[in-house]
Amino acid sequence: MRILAVDSGTTTTRVWALDDGAVLGTRSTRLGARDVARDSGRERLLKHIARLAGEIFDEVGGDWETLDAVVAFGMITSELGLEEVPHLEAPVTPIDIAGRLERRDYAPDIPVPTYLVPGVRWNGNQGAGSTDFMRGEETEIAGLLDLDDAEPPLLYISPGSHTKFVTVDEGCKILWSYTTLSGELIWGLAQETILAGLLDPAWTGNDRTMVEHGADFARTYGLTRALYATRLMNRLDDVPPAACSAHVHGAVAGTDLDGLEALRDRLAVPLPSRVRVAADGGLGDAYLALLDNRAWTGSVSAITEPLGPAGAWRLFVHNRERYSPRIEPAGGTRS
Repeated sequence: MRILAVDSGTTTTRVWALDDGAVLGTRSTRLGARDVARDSGRERLLKHIARLAGEIFDEVGGDWETLDAVVAFGMITSELGLEEVPHLEAPVTPIDIAGRLERRDYAPDIPVPTYLVPGVRWNGNQGAGSTDFMRGEETEIAGLLDLDDAEPPLLYISPGSHTKFVTVDEGCKILWSYTTLSGELIWGLAQETILAGLLDPAWTGNDRTMVEHGADFARTYGLTRALYATRLMNRLDDVPPAACSAHVHGAVAGTDLDGLEALRDRLAVPLPSRVRVAADGGLGDAYLALLDNRAWTGSVSAITEPLGPAGAWRLFVHNRERYSPRIEPAGGTRS
């Protein structure tokens, strides 16, 4: 079987071609749900997906006739994307999610069936502090659980514009999640504040000392003071921009982890000691460094392979094996 996996987030759309679960090729474009909402044109997104698919076909061979389906996840299934698919309520397993894929027809732009993956919502019944939802990470978790080194229970951390912390129990159920604006915050600080010349949003490195310094400073004096202190360190102590970037990433990541632990205490539930971080630098590196100092963590490691396409493949296979949802035209009644 061959599919296209499509992850369309807030600002970026990625497309992968998979054959029996193996990635053949990938393409991406700087266009996402935010652009669709602004331009009020999902047709633009469909045409971009079709263009990226064509580029992959040119690279690896094949065409639409060789595909079984497109599996789309992320913000593409929100009210800002192609069309909204209701969240499923946690706790929920990947098998449950596979049974609720919604099948659509987006011809002529996409002349094969498109399966939309629903997101997951958690309501802890304690107000906004214990309510959360995700679109895309549930698909990544379906791919994560196929890895030999990711036996649940575990905590999955997906750094990004909206960083997600997701707990998965021993039965592979997504229990609850915790979301922050850490990625968007760092990007905004680098673009619109006095830290613009000191902070690199794409920072990568192993300056653990400065990461821990940033986390400790934020815990002691507050996040916003820690951010301003970055300029003070540069001006008064000649701390170079790379170290300033490490300090800021540490302050933001440390604040996230402190908040996660506060939620744990409020819910009165333990956090899994096995932690897997989708890390390719920046915030991922900061979380990994700081997690080593947390008393509740045991096995902590980075996941560098793309989990989204693997999860899309797994959900599609489960769906094909167990369910036969009816196909509907775009905008039709949901199944």
